[in-house]
Formats: sequence, structure tokens, C-alpha cells
Amino acid sequence: MIRASLIAILLLASTPAVASDPPCSALAAAATTFDMSSRDTGADHRIHVFVPPETPPDARLPVVYLLDADGHFPLFTEMVRVLIDAGDIPSVAVVGIGYPVQSMADTITLRLRDYTPAGDAPHAALVRKIVGEGPEIRDGGADAFLRFIETDLKPRIAQRYPVDNTNAALVGHSLGGLFGLHVLLSHPESFRYYGLSSPAILWSDGYLLTREGDWAKQHRDLRATLFLGVGGKERTLAHVLALPPELKAAETEIVARFGNPDPVAQLVDFETRLRSRAYPGLRYPGLNIFDGESHGGVVVPAFNAELLMFFGKPQ
Repeated sequence: MIRASLIAILLLASTPAVASDPPCSALAAAATTFDMSSRDTGADHRIHVFVPPETPPDARLPVVYLLDADGHFPLFTEMVRVLIDAGDIPSVAVVGIGYPVQSMADTITLRLRDYTPAGDAPHAALVRKIVGEGPEIRDGGADAFLRFIETDLKPRIAQRYPVDNTNAALVGHSLGGLFGLHVLLSHPESFRYYGLSSPAILWSDGYLLTREGDWAKQHRDLRATLFLGVGGKERTLAHVLALPPELKAAETEIVARFGNPDPVAQLVDFETRLRSRAYPGLRYPGLNIFDGESHGGVVVPAFNAELLMFFGKPQ
């Protein structure tokens, strides 16, 4: 219970599964899984790939690179399958990026390392305090993780599967959303589409606001399609955390550090600044606030909306 709740402490998605959990049987036949070692991250990554059945080998499908695959790959891929079968989107491939680990603590620390673009020592110290003894906690490794995706993973996928990496989306939630916005505001050419929900806007004392301002000072355009969403219940940090009674002391310490701000208001501030730039190459219809949805629950409507926005067929 305590380890599962650490996901909330890190402003993450609903608890991801560890690598020992098998995919649902409906997807197992259509998905492949393999591990890759990365010199950039210094770790192994578990890769899950879904290609719709009966896809011609010479096809070049649009492809989604999905973060938090250990927990989200079965859900996301099933949503892709349903939308394809309904004729709402064309065939789309999915590449999920996860970790070959057997404990929740390992997953948490690896995500913290790979998804964060800047260090946040007080936050990392709180994580260590609650996790106790375990793997080393490091953060600020987002650039190394992006190099792994660009130089190792994408070429491997293009070599083995019928995908078009020039028509690729990055989908991430919470810390994954933080990573996605960092990529958008540093290397936007990496993906055509960015589907990001509940990004950890408070990370490292407002890193994203600084990064957005830096990009605007140096560039006149930002060429990408962006979906940005958040749950309507994420109005206070305490609601985002939603910790069980045994972790209320930790919640009090976290809220005391941040001052219990409104993450939705912080995200509105960020996206208002972004829209004010009027970048000609940025397709961004505005922030989606999903009323009644929590930090973990918002992934379902967000995934659906992202897929329809990026790949939906004209009605």
C-alpha cells in the first residue's frame, strides 16, 4: 500500500504495474516484447510493440510512443483497437516504453530519473524518506532518455516494424507529461504529436515556465500538434496526492513545502503563456479540463481524446 502510494507523491499516473505482470490475453497475440540496453541512461528498458493484425509488411503506420508502458500499454492499446474497429482512426502502431523490474520502488526511481529534465533535491529527499532503503534515487535524466529514444529505439522500431517515425506521437501522463513538455520545448522535431495529461507542473520550482520562456526568447515558431489535458479534481495538491492515512505525515510535509497550490491554475498559467506566443506552426486548441476526473482517472478520457485529435478520420 505504501509503495503504491508513492506514485501519487511523485505526481505520477495511477499505479503502474511492474514488469512481471503479463499483458491481457486479448493483446498478447498482437504484441511483442523485448528488452534494450541503453548507454545513455545506463539501464535496460522493456519495449512493448503493438501492430494491428493483418497490417501489410510494406505499410508505414503512424506510431505512438507511450510512456509508463508497464501500466498503460494494455489500456492504451485496447483503446487503439476499439477505435480502429469502429472506423474512427486508421491503423496505428504503439510502442510502449517500460522497465524490466520486479518492484514498484525500482519502477518509481527509474521513472524519476528518466522523465525529469532538472533536479529537485527536496522532492527526491522526500521520496527517499518514504521509500526507505532501496535503489539510488537520481533525477534530471530526461535528455539522456530522449537520446535513447532517438538514437537507439526509433531506428530499431523502424527496422523491425511497418511504422513511419516521421508521423509519430509521444504520449505521457504526470511525470511523463513533464518529460513530454520538456521535449516539446527543447527538441520539438522529435515528434509530430504530443499527447500530455496532468504534467507535473510543480517540478523543480516551475521548471516548465522557465523553459517555455527560454524557448520564446530564442525562437519564433514551434512546429507541433499538442494535446494538453488535466482532471477537474486536481485543484489542490492534496487532491492530486490523495494519500492513505498511514502517509498523512508525508502529505503534510509535501504540502508544507509547496504551499498546497492549485495545479490546474498553474497549468492554465503555463498554457496561457504558450498560446500568447501565437506560433504559426503550433496546432493547439487549448487546455482540456475533464470535469470530475482525478489525477489517475483522467488518463482514460485523455488517451481517447488524444487518439481522435491526432489520427481521427474526418466525419
